[in-house]
Amino acid sequence: MVSVGERPMSWGLIILLLIFVPPVGILFLINRLAVDKTATIRSGRTITIISYVLMGIGALQFLNGLYGRPGMLVTAILWGSGGIWLNRIAQRTTLTGERYKKYITLVVNQNYTSIDKIASAVGVSYEDAAQDLQKMINSGYFTGAYINAAQREIVLARTAPSQAFQAAAAQTQERVVTCGSCGANNRVSGQFGECEYCGSPLQ
Repeated sequence: MVSVGERPMSWGLIILLLIFVPPVGILFLINRLAVDKTATIRSGRTITIISYVLMGIGALQFLNGLYGRPGMLVTAILWGSGGIWLNRIAQRTTLTGERYKKYITLVVNQNYTSIDKIASAVGVSYEDAAQDLQKMINSGYFTGAYINAAQREIVLARTAPSQAFQAAAAQTQERVVTCGSCGANNRVSGQFGECEYCGSPLQ
């Protein structure tokens, strides 16, 4: 598996592998999702589309197998099952991405620290919220943060964006830009920047 910080395989190569060698492509896709914060937030829809393409290829090959080319049945199973598996990954990725965006909004923009309150706002149990937040910390969404189990809260390395954050930015040439992918408020000094939390480009 690729570890956080290493350069994952490019999306172009992953898509080619998904189309021509689905099992291998899915393995590299899982690796990419494990280390790419932006992919977890944004790629659910793209993966869903690719899954339908694979299932469509599988259906066409199945029809070819029924009408005189029996060897195509094996590849039909390969592509069809790959598409179904990928569709399940897409659904899970979409749900995870939406949940992560809620966590970022609560923790970064609204300054929630109590995991009980965060869990209630997201609609999950304390245990699930704590586990999700720890995964996000491990993946680099909240740099320097940690879970204080005794206080049942998440502790950030610095104060999250708030009214004071925006006021301070207004006194400089920096701008507060809301990330279009995860919804986090970021301080940007130039025309372009990168979201501190999910890595998406800002402008």
